[in-house]
Amino acid sequence: MKNNIENHSNIKEKIINTTISLIERSNGIVENITVRGIAHKADVAVGLINYHFGSKKNLIEICVQRIISHVIETFSEKGNSSDKENGASKHDVDIASFTASVFTFLINNPEISKISMLGDLSQPNIESNSSVSYKAIFKVIPDVEPENIRKIKAFILLSTIQSAFLNRLISNELLGFDLRCENDYQCFFRLITKILNIL
Repeated sequence: MKNNIENHSNIKEKIINTTISLIERSNGIVENITVRGIAHKADVAVGLINYHFGSKKNLIEICVQRIISHVIETFSEKGNSSDKENGASKHDVDIASFTASVFTFLINNPEISKISMLGDLSQPNIESNSSVSYKAIFKVIPDVEPENIRKIKAFILLSTIQSAFLNRLISNELLGFDLRCENDYQCFFRLITKILNIL
C-alpha cells in the first residue's frame, strides 16, 4: 500500500515538473501546451493526468502556483541574505526596489502571472500566491507603526501591484505612467511607497 501511495506521489510530481518545464519553455503561453504533450513528455498515460488533476486547467494552476511561490521565496531569501551580509535590519530594506523586482518578474512572465492573479482573486485562500506575497511584503515593512496599520499598508501595496499589472496596457492613460516601461514602473512604485510612507 505504501509503495502504491509513493508511486502515485512520484507520478504526480513527475507530471507537475514536466508541466512546469513546458510552461517555462512556452514563455507562459499555456494555450500551446496540450494534455497529450504533457503526457508524452512525462512518459505517462493521458488518463493519469486526468485522474490526478481532473483537467489541464487545474494542473496548470497548480504549476503556476509553484512557479510563483518559488519566485517569491527567492525574492524573500535575497532580501534576507543581503540584510544579513550588510548587517542591515529589515528597516533598511528598499521596499520600492523589492516591489519593482517583483513587478519585473510579472512583466517578463505575463501569462503565468495573469493566471496566478486571476486564480487567486476568484478563489482566495491563505495559501495562495497573493497571500504569500502579502506576507512577504508585510515582513519588510518597518515596524514603526502598529501592526494593524502595517497589515493594511501591505495589503494596499499588494493590491496596487496586482492592479498595476492587470491594467498595464492602459496605465499611461489612467496614471501617466507606462507600466510596461521599467523606468516608469520604478518611479511609480517609489511614489507609491512614498505615499504609503513605507520607504
